[in-house]
Amino acid sequence: MKGGVIGRFARGKVTVTDAVEDEASTVVVRGQERSRDLNDRTTVYTGSNIRFRVSADKRIVVKIDAVKINLSAVGRGDGWLNGRGDTAQGIYFDGSYSLNGDAYKSLPDERFRFDLAAPPPSG
Repeated sequence: MKGGVIGRFARGKVTVTDAVEDEASTVVVRGQERSRDLNDRTTVYTGSNIRFRVSADKRIVVKIDAVKINLSAVGRGDGWLNGRGDTAQGIYFDGSYSLNGDAYKSLPDERFRFDLAAPPPSG
């Protein structure tokens, strides 16, 4: 996506990848217990009670693998949601989401792709 993401989670990791090596995005992460660079463009932050803000005028990739996530994103691009619901394991509800002001829905149990875009003009 191009734009910004802010959020927090109780426990897990957030991985940030810049699409272009020589242009840095703004990445602020608070509360991480550990961070490590996978390469020149990708950093992984792990821990508990992490708060983060990532923004860029170019394409970035933000991957969150965590529990108790609260997240907002604005910009253009594509995204994916993948909940952890599993009826065989007794997990029937693992959270909810809303896109572009729509009603909240249960997180999908299978990977779900969506477009992040500005809402259509009203009027």
